[in-house]
Formats: sequence, structure tokens, C-alpha cells
Amino acid sequence: MKKNIILLLFMSIMSNLALAKCSPNGSGNSCDHEATGKTTLANNQPNFTSVTPELTSTFRSDFNHAREDGKAGAFQLALFGGQTTNKGDLARYFFPDAQETLTVVETGPTVGTLGFNDGKQNLLAQNFNIFTTTHNFKSEISIAPQQSVVGLGIYYRQSFWKMHDRGRGFWLSVSSPITHMKTNMNLTEVIDGIFEADTNQDPMALNSMIAALNQPEWNFGKITTCSMKKTGLADIEFKVGYEWLQHEPAHMETYIGIIIPTGNKQNGEYVFEPIIGRGKHVGAMFGSSLGIGIWENKGGDKTIRFELANHSEYLFRNTQIRSFDLKNKPWSRYIDMYANEEQAQEASTQANPLYGKNLATPGINILTQQVKVTPGLAHNINSAFVFSVRTFEGEVGYNFFAKRAECVKLACPWLEGPALKHYNGLGTTNPIRNIQGDPYLEQTVMRLETTPAQTLIPVSVGNYETVVIKETDLDLQSATTPCLISNTLYGTLGYRNDEREYPMFGSVGGSYTFSKNNDAVLRRWTIWGKMGLAF
Repeated sequence: MKKNIILLLFMSIMSNLALAKCSPNGSGNSCDHEATGKTTLANNQPNFTSVTPELTSTFRSDFNHAREDGKAGAFQLALFGGQTTNKGDLARYFFPDAQETLTVVETGPTVGTLGFNDGKQNLLAQNFNIFTTTHNFKSEISIAPQQSVVGLGIYYRQSFWKMHDRGRGFWLSVSSPITHMKTNMNLTEVIDGIFEADTNQDPMALNSMIAALNQPEWNFGKITTCSMKKTGLADIEFKVGYEWLQHEPAHMETYIGIIIPTGNKQNGEYVFEPIIGRGKHVGAMFGSSLGIGIWENKGGDKTIRFELANHSEYLFRNTQIRSFDLKNKPWSRYIDMYANEEQAQEASTQANPLYGKNLATPGINILTQQVKVTPGLAHNINSAFVFSVRTFEGEVGYNFFAKRAECVKLACPWLEGPALKHYNGLGTTNPIRNIQGDPYLEQTVMRLETTPAQTLIPVSVGNYETVVIKETDLDLQSATTPCLISNTLYGTLGYRNDEREYPMFGSVGGSYTFSKNNDAVLRRWTIWGKMGLAF
């Protein structure tokens, strides 16, 4: 017995040590990062997965054997629903520089001044194809991302090869939720005036950020004002376990298993798209649980017991489509670029100089690529006190979830050719500009010590090959979900009757998940109702 408990604790400690490596020092890659201006949010703890409160509460290994001389089988059905509450946190997660509101201004160089509105805006409107007849567009955009989920969880467990005299035996289980998820960025815009799009500057010119963030020229990275919905069977969990002890008032078991992906993965078209399951990743898992009676009255009809469950899983690599920025340039994925030198040459020879100024390729179409995503290790611990009074059963518990940061690598080598278009276009480039329209980064740069003085920025078409974007310029960290640590408190009330011919239970419960780790954690409430039957 003592050896088994030591093994249980050892497995838990090793899992936590592995998670401690979620931010390796000095790696310089996507495994070492924090949440800031992200393009994606994936692999938060899905509902009705191993040792989550809505799956674990009320239904443990002892219920498997509740029917005397039965087949040692049991199942449960759980109807659950929940919603996130941290709109501001998620806004800071997706917006650059941890902002919840962004100011967008159409501006440019002004003779005799610093120009570009002195850099007081968050976003330069022209980077989003906004050109108006008055050349002074201004608006504020805000987002309040929210996710809601409803679903039906199904769980079946069957014991076999039972050694009744020793209270040991094997078991297997299969579980999965049918989930309906809805996400909404709640994008809003307040425009400071009435503006008309100037199609003389660009045939596709726009006059609002809502239109710009959903323009048909963009293949990826759109932010919609509508809710996005997805319904499907989330990942199937299949486990095989061994009961080391199954004698009242204690039980202990361990298991291994696999995660069979049946949900969906990101396609990159929209930000914060609904993902059912774990992003289509195959996974392996192992875990254990322990229950100990700590108090019983003289009549034996009132008890208190402690339950502890540990679960670890590793999600393997798959290929997804994700967007990313350039290093030290948040939201640079939306800056106009030349796809190659040929497009820059085309812009420089346009008969209409206005078209030549704005001819470009949306950066989001270039900085969205197929990548290899490895979520790696996640660990979950659930602890609870269970109170029983005859057929009444109540439970209060705490759940701890930790997941290491994703690692993201390009699926194919980066093809050099794209470059950042200069504000004035016409085939010229500017490798240092950003999404803001910073006047210090947009100004002309000269080398005065040469005769005649040499123009460094804008870079001419003849020097295009010197400013192409290299693979080392890509910020793959912006395409990852960071390390997550969350805490959940929960409680349940229910009915359990083991004296029936077919023992059954029914319960209702609720939980709240919170964290101080970073803005990527989905702080949310969840409620559920469930029933189960042993046979």
C-alpha cells in the first residue's frame, strides 16, 4: 500500500518538473515567450476531459462496483455549459501593446513638422487600405472577446479480470463530449466623422476599420463582428487502468491512455475561431487517483472522504495554418508588402502614380503559413472533499491545470522575396517601419558623409534584394499560445443510491476558473447536471 502511494506521488512530481521547463532560458524560439499581441489562442483546458470537475465529480471508481454481483460497468451523462468572463484580458491578449482600444488615424508626412500625427495613433489607417477623400480619417476600435460552450459529455467504464479477494483488477473507459462552441470578438468602432472612400487612390479603398479587418483581399487574420460557431464531437479519450486497491473506505488506481482527435484545428481565416477539442492533436496520457475515508459516524450513514486525481498528457505535433509577426513589430502581419521584386518593379512603372503608390500585397497573406505546432505536456490535479449523508452527496474541490507553451516551427523553409513597402510605395521599401506609422521610422534617412548624400530610406527598387525579409526576421512566438496555469474551485450537490437494483446518481454542480498567470487563460464559469447508472 505504501509503495503504491509513493508511486502515485512520484508520478505527480515528475509531471510538475517537466512543466517547469515551459520557458527554457535563452532559447530564442517560440518555446520561450509570454502573452503579447498574439494571433492565436489554443489548447486551453477543454470541458469534460480527464479529471475536470464536470467529469470527475460524483463518478469515481467505487461507483463502477456499486451493483453487487453485477457486470462491474457504469456510465454517466453530463450536460454542461459555460462562458468566459475576462473580456478585457483577452482584448489585451490579441491587441498589440496590451491595449483594449486602438486609435486609427489616416495621416502622413507634413512639411515643416514631424508629421504622421506625431505618432499619437496606435495604427496607421493606410496600412489597412483606408484612403478617404479628406485624408484625415480617425476612429477607435475595441474588442471584447468571449467564448461560450454547451455540450453533452458521455463516459463509459468497464472493469474486467477482477481479483475480488485482493480488491484489484483491470478496467477500461472511453469518454467524449459533444460540444457546441461560440466565439465572438465583439469588434466595435467609433468613427470620428463621416468619410468617403477615395477610390482614386486605390480601387479597393475603404472608409472604416470594420470593413478593413474583413476586406476580401485578406485571406487570413480577419476580425469579424459576427459570432462564429462550431459543433462536433470533441476528442475521444480511451484509457486502460489497473485498480491497486478497491476496499472501502479506500481506493487507488493508475491508468494509461490515448487521445483520439475528432475535433477541428485552426485554418487561420479568422482570429479566435472556435476550436472543438485540443486542435486535432493526437495525444498520450497517464494518471492516477486515490480516495481515502477520513471520517465516519457510528451509524455508518455519514462519511467524509478525500479524493485526489492526477492526470498528465502529451499532445504530439501536427500541421496548422497560423499567422505571425516580424520580430519587435506587433501586428506587422497587417502591413502592406511587396510579394517579390517583380511586384515592386510593377509598382514603380505604374502609369497612374497613385496606383503605383498603393500597389502591394496584404502582409497577412504573406505572414500566414503552414507551421508545425507541438503543444507538449499538460498536467491536471483535482482534489476534493466528499460529504455523504445516506443518499445525499455533496462535494467541494479544487482543480489545478498547467500547460507548457506551444512550440511552433515553419512547416516549409521560408521563401525569401517579400519586403515591407515604403509609405510612398512606387516600388520603394522601408525595412524598419511598423504598423503604427511612427514618424521616426517613416522619415527619409540620408547618409550625409557621402558626396552626393546617399538615400538609405526609402530603399530603391535597385537595392530591393538588401531588404527582403529573412527567416530570422519572423516572430513565431506571436503565433503560439503561451504557458498556462489556471485554478478552478467547484462544488456539487447530488443524490446517490447504491441500494437500488441498478445503483444510480444524479447531481448538479458549478465551477469558476481563474488565473494570475497571463491574459491567455480563459477565466470562465461552468455549470453542469449529470446522472449515472451502474450495472
